Amino acid sequence: MDKRYLLYKFCRGGDRHLITWLTASGMEEARLAVKLLRKNHPQEQDLALGEGEFFEIIEENQLKSGEWEQAMQVLSLRKGGLHTTVGNKGNDE
Repeated sequence: MDKRYLLYKFCRGGDRHLITWLTASGMEEARLAVKLLRKNHPQEQDLALGEGEFFEIIEENQLKSGEWEQAMQVLSLRKGGLHTTVGNKGNDE
């Protein structure tokens, strides 16, 4: 059965940014999906890693109560990538 995951990017300054969500049969497939996204969409700055940056993939059942719904709300409001301002705060966590 497929599981749902959130993809976060950790930046050099310690900031954690929500990139997207994905569905996969397990963590290995989720990692592969991220690799394929990076390969097939090299123009997407959200998927590029700089020095000291890394991705974190979190399975839905590992999240705190309400965190998945909050992430879906953030992603539904975002247009234009990671650096797009969302809501009044401009923070997508």
